[in-house]
Amino acid sequence: MTEPDPGEGLIRLENLISGDLHERITPTNRASVIGWGLFFTVVHQVRALLLLHQADACGAASPNRRSALEHTVTLRWCADQGDRIGDIYNRKLGMDQIQLAKAVRADGTADRYQDAYQVMAETVKTVKESVAPDPNERLAKIEHLMKGYRLTKEWSYYTIESRFTHPTLTGTQLFFQDDGEAFRVSQMPIHDEIVPCPLFCLWILHAAMLCFNELLTGKPWTAQLEKVAKEYGFMTTLPTWQGPGGPSEQ
Repeated sequence: MTEPDPGEGLIRLENLISGDLHERITPTNRASVIGWGLFFTVVHQVRALLLLHQADACGAASPNRRSALEHTVTLRWCADQGDRIGDIYNRKLGMDQIQLAKAVRADGTADRYQDAYQVMAETVKTVKESVAPDPNERLAKIEHLMKGYRLTKEWSYYTIESRFTHPTLTGTQLFFQDDGEAFRVSQMPIHDEIVPCPLFCLWILHAAMLCFNELLTGKPWTAQLEKVAKEYGFMTTLPTWQGPGGPSEQ
């Protein structure tokens, strides 16, 4: 039996992302606005992956695959968490600004970027005074999300890709090999892909669209996503929260 072509599926999914898609989100719904940014990050990562694949540089695409997966899982949480995610991410922004301010002070450029530095300080102050802590802030870390949704295969894949994304012996060993008889070096990575890039792109884009469809008014992609899922063996429903606390307690 011939396996369906991932390229054909990708074209079908891309065609669903119409130019008037913005009309399907509600500006006052923070989850849909944040979801918009998360979703199109996945779209752009997928396009980058396909370009690297065409250039025979799939080995260099680990950061893109990792990022696409991370944003897709977060998008799942966004659809589950609802408007509450806005406060959680504002709290995270406050912490990010504190870290950035420390970095600017450390490299001695605080005076040079005084206006921007002041904006950072005001952001931290505003968030601290106006946004209450939320127990679900811990879920902004991807490992908590993956474990809470019981995404064991995705967590395994993410962990493997992390070893190729950051400097590790696992990553460097892609370019040399000792088989006991000879030591060989290569200018191209010596490895087999965990999942071929086109199939990964189709899978991750479909998963992201399944999540984002929940945030679009009228859920316009439902029928087509179900059709693609059945043809390629993907999930037709989103994973539910199974961890302690979290979105299910809204």
